[in-house]
Amino acid sequence: MKEFVLKTKRPKGYFILFTLIRFSVYIVFKIIYRMKIYGRENIPAAGRLVLCSNHLSYIDPVLTGLCITRCIYFMAKIQLFSNKFVTAVVTWFNTFPVNRGAFDRQAIRNSVAILNAEQIVGLYPEGTRATDGNIKEGHKGVGLISIMGNSPVLPVAITGSNMIIQKPHKRLFFPEVRIAFGKPIDTASIVKKYGSSQASEIITLQTMAEIKKLYQKINLR
Repeated sequence: MKEFVLKTKRPKGYFILFTLIRFSVYIVFKIIYRMKIYGRENIPAAGRLVLCSNHLSYIDPVLTGLCITRCIYFMAKIQLFSNKFVTAVVTWFNTFPVNRGAFDRQAIRNSVAILNAEQIVGLYPEGTRATDGNIKEGHKGVGLISIMGNSPVLPVAITGSNMIIQKPHKRLFFPEVRIAFGKPIDTASIVKKYGSSQASEIITLQTMAEIKKLYQKINLR
C-alpha cells in the first residue's frame, strides 16, 4: 500500500462540493430509510471531537455523516486502501487506515493530528460490526485518543442499518433508520479526577454506557 497522506485542510471548493453531495444523499436516504435523528443540538458546531458510535453495518459512516454538517474523519480497515480507486474515493471522504490486527500507532497519530486541527474523528469502539444489534465491549483506544487529543467524546447510537443488507438475500431492504446523539462527555474532568492511567478505561466504559442508553431509547425491536 502506498504511504497514506493525511489531509486535515481542504480548499473552499472541496467543502462546496462535499456539502452538495451530502445534502443530495441526505434527501434520498431521508425518503427511502425514513431517517429519524435525535439530539442534533448536542453536536458541537466547532472544535475537536471524538465521535463514538455502535457499529451495525458498512453504511453506518455514511448515515452518521449525513446528520452532521461538519466533516468526520473515520477510521477504516487497512484492506480498503489496497486498491487505488477505492483509496482515492474513501480518502476524498476523509477516511484514514487502521490495522485492526495490531496496535496501530500511526492510526493514533493521525487521530490526534485531526483533533489538533479542531476536526472530528469518528470511531467505532467495538472494533467491528455487530450485525445482530447486540453492542459489544469497547476498546480502550477511544479513551487513549480522547486523552492524547484533549477532546470530548460524543456518544452516538444507530438502529436499523443492519437490516438494509440481510444475508443470504441478494437485495436491499428499506428499514427505518434512527440515529441519536448524546451529550458530549467531558473527558478533561475525568482525567483531572482519576489521572491519565485510569481515565482511559473510565472514558471508554462511560462512552459505551451512554451509547447503550441511547440505543435502548431508539431501538425499534
